[in-house]
Amino acid sequence: MEYVYNIIFAILTLVIQHFLSTRKRAYFGAILPIIFTVFMWGWVFAKVKDGDTSDFYFAFILGLAILLGGWIEGRESLKKKRIRELNKMKTYDMQ
Repeated sequence: MEYVYNIIFAILTLVIQHFLSTRKRAYFGAILPIIFTVFMWGWVFAKVKDGDTSDFYFAFILGLAILLGGWIEGRESLKKKRIRELNKMKTYDMQ
């Protein structure tokens, strides 16, 4: 059952990341990657003392890449939406 909760949490996190990334200010999309980075470094200092940190680096890089990819995708989506709205306004002005 814990596996299902983890999947739901991951999907919810990605939905929130996409929502924050498509806001007017680009900085809102940086909130979750910053929180993730702080959480992961806190986790490595608290849990992984002298052991193998390759799992940590893999999870950190993968998670950060997914969150930053969502941020970039959200900004591009917002840019396309603005261009469509601008073209729509230009079309109405021509009529």
